[in-house]
Amino acid sequence: MGTFVTLAEVLEARGSPLEEDEVWCLLLTTADALLDISKKNMCSVLSPGSVLLSANGSLAFKSCARYEDVASFTAPEVQQGHAASTRTAAEKMVVYSLGMTLYWCVDYHLPQNQPVQLSNELEGLLLSMCEDVVMRRTDLLTVLETCELHHKASMLPPAERLVRQLVEDVYRNSDLGPEFIRVLDEPLVVLELPGSIVSKKGKSPTTHRELSVVMPSGQSILVKCEVKSRAGDVFDMIVAHSNLMEHFYFGLAYIDNEFFFVDNDTKISKVASDSWKKVPSTTFVLYFRVKFFVNDISLIHKQTRHQYYLQLRRDLLEGRLSCHEETALYLAGLALQTEYGDCMPEVYGRNYYRPDQYVSKSVMEKRALPYIQGELLRLHTNNAQMLTDESELEFLKQQLPEYGVLFHRVVREKKPLDGEIILGVCAKGVIVYEVKDGCRSTNQSFYWRETATISSNRRKFVIECRGSKKKYTFITERSKTAKYLCNLCSAQHKFNNEMNSRQLTHSLVSENIVQYAAVCRAQSSNLKSFSCSETPQDDSGLTTPQDETLNKLCDDVTARIEARIRQQTPTKLGASSEREVICVSLKKDAKLGLIVIVGEDTVGRYDLGIFVASVVPGGPADKDGRIRAGRLISLNHISLEGVTFSEAAEVMQSSPEEVQLIISQPKYDSQITLMTDGRSRDDSLDEIVSVMMTPKTSNRLNVPRDVRVPGTQ
Repeated sequence: MGTFVTLAEVLEARGSPLEEDEVWCLLLTTADALLDISKKNMCSVLSPGSVLLSANGSLAFKSCARYEDVASFTAPEVQQGHAASTRTAAEKMVVYSLGMTLYWCVDYHLPQNQPVQLSNELEGLLLSMCEDVVMRRTDLLTVLETCELHHKASMLPPAERLVRQLVEDVYRNSDLGPEFIRVLDEPLVVLELPGSIVSKKGKSPTTHRELSVVMPSGQSILVKCEVKSRAGDVFDMIVAHSNLMEHFYFGLAYIDNEFFFVDNDTKISKVASDSWKKVPSTTFVLYFRVKFFVNDISLIHKQTRHQYYLQLRRDLLEGRLSCHEETALYLAGLALQTEYGDCMPEVYGRNYYRPDQYVSKSVMEKRALPYIQGELLRLHTNNAQMLTDESELEFLKQQLPEYGVLFHRVVREKKPLDGEIILGVCAKGVIVYEVKDGCRSTNQSFYWRETATISSNRRKFVIECRGSKKKYTFITERSKTAKYLCNLCSAQHKFNNEMNSRQLTHSLVSENIVQYAAVCRAQSSNLKSFSCSETPQDDSGLTTPQDETLNKLCDDVTARIEARIRQQTPTKLGASSEREVICVSLKKDAKLGLIVIVGEDTVGRYDLGIFVASVVPGGPADKDGRIRAGRLISLNHISLEGVTFSEAAEVMQSSPEEVQLIISQPKYDSQITLMTDGRSRDDSLDEIVSVMMTPKTSNRLNVPRDVRVPGTQ
């Protein structure tokens, strides 16, 4: 920005109309400035883009730009081609423009069903300025005198101070506010796929292509690739650029009325438009979005939480997710705390934010703007002293009914004309929504535990319920959509099992081992079969141990744990429920190795990850001192999510001398007090618990690598 900002820029920065006192002050300053220049050369038309406000409190005017639509601000006599023959005639032309400009300022971004809120005095003055008949129109001197009288009677602050405040708001808010607005001013990031990934044909300019990847923050990243590049290569490059550790919650998606996630093995050309395949200068847009949503936000790293926050924030604002009006305003107050810190209108000004950047259009249309502004100011004030991480976490903790739901339009097979139907796929199952008057309402739910099979046949997407064996058929627009929904359901089902397992592990580490065993017993009774394919499988779906055997094992574990705890005097362990993700670089020791991993590849069907049980005394990890009992996420950028113990051991053995580990572990206090019996414990019991925590599975949920079902057609 230069020395001046236009009146249009002021309104754009604040996103709301001018208030009455601001209009009086601005009208006083403008009329005074116009009288000063009326003796020289006065333009006949003013507009919001030609009124200039200076940081020192003064005003100036410029000629209207050619691209501006100034017809609404132009006096009728000017439109008819009449020239000003006298100074008074010229003044009345500009009075009309000024009146219409200020009317535009008080009507800015107001919904059509909401009237302009003005006092009778100000409205009468503006109407007299906008008279079509020149003889009835107020002259400039009368406008100035009326403003001066009102200024004194109302004891308004100096008009110059208001002008300075409006300019400062524009400058100040450029460094604050929504991240998806601030990134628009950042330079474009350009990434290029490495030569080792691009094929020989990719070296030809005719096969070069460009992708625009939109991040949750709204930032667009330009990726240079070739026409046969795979989605996984682009995804890996985005993850590496973003330094995102828990990348397995995300995916690349494209829009075809709805978001469709692209499998990592799929070539971009399979989902891109025909023009992108044929014309090198065409850009195809992909979206880096959350694909898997966790219920317990504390289980993910704060860097991942921030991406969740950004996506949820945009989806609510743009109407992709719906929520109650009160909840929407409460969330907007948390977003203001996250993006501005404590509410300080005396520093930022009364209009320090744009309401339309925090409240969805549907809410704006239901409530008057003054009410929304008052509520947001109150809610923002109530969040005082909350840190950014705390307000983001509180934002995500709100149990929104549509949180984590991926929507796709379908129709019923037997009643296709009963209104619009939307299928919502989430980690817990499939939800059927009916759409009435633009609002979604839940009609039916199919949770995984109640579902026998999910299948697709051409355009048909079929859900068969367990027990009743009743089938529900929905028709999709294309056969590939039905197949996509099948794969999406399978991926979400596997993710749900994975997250249930992690929550069990979280309970074991941070809460109570007895609670873990009890939950484990409950889990064993709920592990039912589930298949997802074009040809529905039988109930054996995902092979699991016999319920009786697993129940017996859980009962035995619980009894033995409780017996041990009764013999011990527990004291403060020092561990908190909060987890941390650390990145540690170590050099391998030929004799001592790095760490010891608890694992077993022959028992059970749980895929809870690879865990660090202990460090080798005197070894590199022990000397580093940061590694404790925790979950090993990756080794040398190779994800260990969903791999068996033997596979993880092979990765470690084949790793080079320099090893980088990413570990998720509970935070500990500086003082840790062990149980009174020290190291004495039931080794066989620990072995059983260890085996239950890290077993092998042939049908595991491999979140980081690929969520496709092996064998899915």
